[in-house]
Formats: sequence, C-alpha cells, structure tokens
Amino acid sequence: MKANLQKDIDSGNIIYVSDPSSLASRYLPDPATEESLRALINEMASAGVDLFIQEAYTQGWTTYWRTEGFDYDARPQHRRFLPLLDQGKQPLEILLDQCHKHNIRFAAGFRMNDNHGAVSTAQGVGAGAEFIVNNPQLQLSEAPPGANYQETTPLDFSNEEVRAFILSVVKRLIETFEVDGIEMCFRDQRYFPPDTGRERAHLLTDLVAQIRSALDNESGPGGQRRLLGAHVFATIEECQYLGLDVPTWIEQGLVDYISPADCMYAEFNLPYQEWSMLTSGSNCQFYPSMMPWTSNIARYRTGQQPMDQDQQRALAHTMYSQGANGISLYNHFEIMHGAGGAHAPFYPLALHDSHHLRSDKQTLNGRRHYVFDATWGGYSGFLPDRTSTGALKAQRAILERPQGEDEYTFNIFEDISQSAAQLLFRGYHMTMQDHLEIKLNGHVLADTDFKRRDDEVRLDLRPETYTHDVYGPIAGEALSSEKRSCVTYWFPLTEQLSEYGTNRLSLRLIYSDPTATKSIIVEEVEVFVVPKPSFPQ
Repeated sequence: MKANLQKDIDSGNIIYVSDPSSLASRYLPDPATEESLRALINEMASAGVDLFIQEAYTQGWTTYWRTEGFDYDARPQHRRFLPLLDQGKQPLEILLDQCHKHNIRFAAGFRMNDNHGAVSTAQGVGAGAEFIVNNPQLQLSEAPPGANYQETTPLDFSNEEVRAFILSVVKRLIETFEVDGIEMCFRDQRYFPPDTGRERAHLLTDLVAQIRSALDNESGPGGQRRLLGAHVFATIEECQYLGLDVPTWIEQGLVDYISPADCMYAEFNLPYQEWSMLTSGSNCQFYPSMMPWTSNIARYRTGQQPMDQDQQRALAHTMYSQGANGISLYNHFEIMHGAGGAHAPFYPLALHDSHHLRSDKQTLNGRRHYVFDATWGGYSGFLPDRTSTGALKAQRAILERPQGEDEYTFNIFEDISQSAAQLLFRGYHMTMQDHLEIKLNGHVLADTDFKRRDDEVRLDLRPETYTHDVYGPIAGEALSSEKRSCVTYWFPLTEQLSEYGTNRLSLRLIYSDPTATKSIIVEEVEVFVVPKPSFPQ
C-alpha cells in the first residue's frame, strides 16, 4: 500500500519536526503538564499540520519517554518531564493521543548520530548516554580537518554493536507506543570513518531494512502500514559520500518519504528535481525540509531573524515546481531562541506559517522573495566555506581587477508574464567609479536598463570565525563589524530576460576604479516577484 499522506490534488502535506529540546525548553512550562502537551498539539492542528514528529531518541538517550534498560535524557531541559514520568504518564503517549484526536499522524524521530555532545557536556551532563561515553571503542576516532569535528562523539556505524543498539531502541519504542511511524534523522557530521562511506553504505542500508522490518511486524493504528521516513542531506552526492545510499532505500521500498535539506540553511538553488526524479514512480514521497535561514552570514547579519513569509513562499514554490509532495518544517521553532535572537510573532501564532505553504496554489497567492547567497560562506569550522558533509557551499562571482568577469547561476520557476519582478545583486568591495557589463541569459543590459546605488542601508556583520553552538556564538567569539563597501544593482526582470528554471547572470568589469584594490565579490542575488492584481470586470 502506498504510504501517501496527500489529501487532495490541490493540497500538499505539512510535516512539523520537533527536535529533542527546543519546544521543551522554549515553549512548554516547567514542570510540563499533560494540559500543556495537549495544548501544543491543539495548536499544531489549528496550523494545519498533517504529520507531527517528536524526536524521541538522541545522543543515546530517550526523550519524552522513559523505559527500563535505556538512559533517559539527563539534560536540564528534560527534567521538566520527570513529574509526569513519575506519575506513570509518558509525554510521548500524551502527544500521540492528542494527535490522533485531531487526525494528525504521529511519528517518533531518531537522531541517528547527534552532534550536540559539546552542548550537553557544557551543561554538566556529559556527551550522552552511558552506551556512548562508556564505549570509546565504538566512537569514530578519526575526523576530517576542522575544529567543529572535534566537538562531538559520533558513533561508528561500522560496528554491529552500534547498529544493534539503535535497532533495539526503535523496537522498544514501537512495541510501547502505537506511533504511525519513525523518522530517521541524518543531519549529523559522520557515520563512518572519513572517505569510507560509499564502501560501507551497505551496513547502514541493512540497519534501515531491519527498522523497516520491525515496523512491518508491528502494524500501526487501524492496521495501517507504519511509516519510515528519512531526513537526509541536501544532495544525493553528499548522502552517498557519508554512507547513506538513499537511492537503494527507495528502490527497495524501505522508506515511505524523504526530506532532504542542508543541515542548517535553506538552499534556494538546491537541485530538488534530482530528488523528485528519484522518487517518481516509487512509493516514496518527497517532502523537502524548509530551514529557517538562507545562509550562515544572513543568520548573524540579521540577529538570527528567520526567513519571512515572502521568502518562505518563494522557497516552497521552488520545491513544488520541482515535484515536492509537501513541506517538512525543520527548526521552525528557532524563532523562539533567546540567545542571539528571538523574533515576533512568537508561538503559537508563528505556527500558522504553514497555511501559506501547503500547496503551490497557496504560494502563488502572495509576494515571493528569492534569496541566493553563499550558504556556508565565511564559516571555517568544517574548513572554509564548507558544510559538515565536506561539500563546498559558497557560490560567488569574483571579478578580479582590472577586467575580471564571472557568472552567477540561480533557479527560479516563475511565469513572469503573470507578475511584476525585479532582480537585485550586490557587488562588495565595489565603488560607484566601477562599471560593469551585465548580461542575463545572454541578453546585454543597456546602462538605462538598470539602476544602482552605494547607500543601501544594510548591516553587514562579518564574523572572523563562526564557531557557535545551537544557541548562538560561543562565548569569546567576537563578531567583527567590518563594513564592506557595496554597490547595489537592480533592474526589472522581464519575460524576455528570464528563463523558467536555471538563469545565468554574467558580469564583466569594463572599468575599474583606479583607487580600489580588492576583487569585486557578488555573492547575493535576490529576485522579488509580485503577482499582478486581478480586478473584476
């Protein structure tokens, strides 16, 4: 039976992923009560969530539930559930029950190799459960270059004992609770020693197959097939390099849906079509994850202000245009974090973002703001400009003086004839004495076709190092407030200039300011789309 959550042809699905700690520490009271847990799900129902996922296993700990033989989460934020647990009430069961009262499906999330060991150690409770900290021989001893790889104690999935332990937790959970499924969360740094992921991927595939078998042996509520989902890395290449053979999982019918994403940032240029082609014709659905920020630089420049609704609509439209069956909201609750940025509107109102994302028809009803920037630009924790997978993610067009030229590509799936649109880009280390030749998709713009200015009000924080934990920059890491000179260009985006899909912005420096020395960097391109109003005749 096809595990399709879809309600009708005009409605996608909204998945909400609650991580182990954020709602616990930022939204639920201390101590947590049954009423507060049920009220949370009431809000999820009001926001139109179709599948609610509470991550229930991380760092070897069980979270939101307690069971004999496994360590319960020792972090301070999870002590608020102890009064309920001591009364014999499992918070996970309360969430599950309330979801079913609203016809929301409920899945338990498993952080397959969580990378927050440094955070819990700083909280005074160690890097994880006894299974992790007491078995250093099961941990990955080798790490790629980069300081952030040293902050975690990841398990080595080459070891059968590691895979058996995780399978045993899964089995215990699905025997204890009538969950509708399990989501495996693969967003962490490593699963195998460096450069061995491809050759050892069959070991992880075997674990996924065993989890699938365990779910099939325990039918869900009403006898339905229990779901097995996978939150995976942004591209097929990154997944396979780390040992996640997602194409095989889909081909063998092991997973019911996949949710690809960068581990922290929303990538407007992600090749979503590669994933939809992989799932097309299979029983696996495609629910790409929407992250809260567009890039590491943008996150700190804006005080961790998440994407606004115009940007969310643009990203969702990009996803739907390339075959998405719905949207998975991941890290959505970051809006509530106080260290480094807390932004109104807060929960519960902010949850209602989901209403304008649930179908492509909904996304086309409002303005759309596409943001293309250097996703991990300036970050050095995993080597410069790279994410934890080792992938280079910092697109830039660099114009070396005095006559440099380069190209910047971006994807938009818009019928410009139905909208008013504008393209904007910024040239950093640039002055008004510099002059560019600008081409879009081979069309040369005359000087009268575009405008420019060097006085755009724009805070530009450029941290020398971005080393940080999940709550913001680590103490002692100062943010540099160096202001880079910038010239902002903009021009109308017309049907004649634009392409549906990949667009190419070609830039050539035809006159260089003789007083300027640094190369011009273009790493921010934005497209604004405003639907044309339709008035009654």
